[in-house]
Amino acid sequence: MVQTRSVAARGGSQDEAEVLDPSTKFLYSPHTLTVLLAAIVGLIAWARPFNPPDTPSDPATAASLDYQHAKNGIWAVVYAFLIISTVQGPDTKMIRPHPAFWRFVFGLVTCYTLFMVYLLFQSADGARQTLKHLYPELGVELDERHYGTDCALYKPGQGINWEVINDTVFDEFVVAHILGWWGKTLMLRDRTMLWIISIGFELMEVTFQHWLPNFNECWWDSWILDVAICNNLGIALGMWSISYFDSKEYDWRGMSQQPSLLAKARRSLLQFTPKSFSNLKWQAFASPKRCLQCLFPIAVFLLFEVNHFFLKFVLWVPPSNPLNPIRLFLLLGVGLPGMRECYEYIEASGSPQGADMLKLGAFAWLGLALALVETLVSIKFGKGMFPAPWPTHILIGWGLAAACGLTLFTVWSLRYYSRQRAGTKAKAA
Repeated sequence: MVQTRSVAARGGSQDEAEVLDPSTKFLYSPHTLTVLLAAIVGLIAWARPFNPPDTPSDPATAASLDYQHAKNGIWAVVYAFLIISTVQGPDTKMIRPHPAFWRFVFGLVTCYTLFMVYLLFQSADGARQTLKHLYPELGVELDERHYGTDCALYKPGQGINWEVINDTVFDEFVVAHILGWWGKTLMLRDRTMLWIISIGFELMEVTFQHWLPNFNECWWDSWILDVAICNNLGIALGMWSISYFDSKEYDWRGMSQQPSLLAKARRSLLQFTPKSFSNLKWQAFASPKRCLQCLFPIAVFLLFEVNHFFLKFVLWVPPSNPLNPIRLFLLLGVGLPGMRECYEYIEASGSPQGADMLKLGAFAWLGLALALVETLVSIKFGKGMFPAPWPTHILIGWGLAAACGLTLFTVWSLRYYSRQRAGTKAKAA
């Protein structure tokens, strides 16, 4: 007999129900007491409360042991929190591969957010030394790479400048750049929003290149290699992935209903693919109000992008350090459900039925909190590290852009709402 599990039981819609196969039904049972007992057994094996180690007589050995105990205690707190989050944390609409996986991700991102809050209360040097407990090679001032030292594509008498072209095109981060935009596309699922972010980030690089050497790129590196090629390719791959998963026919029959061992194996792999995947119709230019609402996730995206480079600079984290990809994976984990929750929040705000139940989802709320805390860390530790004044052309450029944008938006708003009022009066007549 096939049974159903109410999605509403963990925060979903009451109209939704997921069919549970008898052979895998146990995976969707809470098992809260079983997990609790297993977690306590793990703590007993780790902490050895019934057989604590003796304190060494040698002071140096004792100090080393105390340090190790302190590290184990911190990791044990993370361990306990992740178990609590996995068992009792908030659910999202994401149910593949398992709702518990996304509760675990929520716990991981919460731990990272709390860690950034802890760093916020340290000095800059103290924060850098704290990171050395994770990776001992950190805590050393970086020699930032300058990408814009030689921008000549052709040198008279020497021909094409293949050395610079090869160093830029075959940079180790080109593939990561493409994959990053593929991930962003899976989160936003809208070409217009993605291209606004793509161009917006290049403008951020121009804006802050007098502070961050890493932002000093050649014009062809920024606008041709980055925007026209890497960003475009990543967005295209992402939209193809969305189209593929959206149009693909799935066989969601349970394991017990699969006719062969190969079919059962194929169904097991399908568990790690989305149950449904469709475009998000942000409609950023549908109305002035909608435009302002869509600027919110765009601003958060750009904030995360800029924070990435400022945090590396002020905390002395080299690009090759594992902390960078770990952070990006955490942002992907919170962004996939978070952007969906943000989209649903915006949709509900424009609906009379949903306006009374407005609440930003847990992942979207956590992502916004993380972006703000990271920004505060960058501001605090960056004090005194950026003595260069704002270039005049940057101030003039953004001033003119703000004036033109505000003027166009005001004219658009007046015309839009005038037509709205005229349409309302015509209907009333």
